[in-house]
Amino acid sequence: MSLAIRKAVVLGLIGSVLLLGNILFVANWLSEKGVVDWARGIRAEYLTGTAVTIIVVLLILLVSPAV
Repeated sequence: MSLAIRKAVVLGLIGSVLLLGNILFVANWLSEKGVVDWARGIRAEYLTGTAVTIIVVLLILLVSPAV
């Protein structure tokens, strides 16, 4: 693992901890901006059970076979 990858992992972990520490603040901010309502509309309109199943199957099929 190179130094750049390790730095990216550490920065990602630090960002994740800070985000989780302020999760209520982030959730309220997203709600105020209307992102939550937009996501509910998208989920109700486009993410049916069939669509989710097809997406999962396609992701499984995209994995290259082991050599």
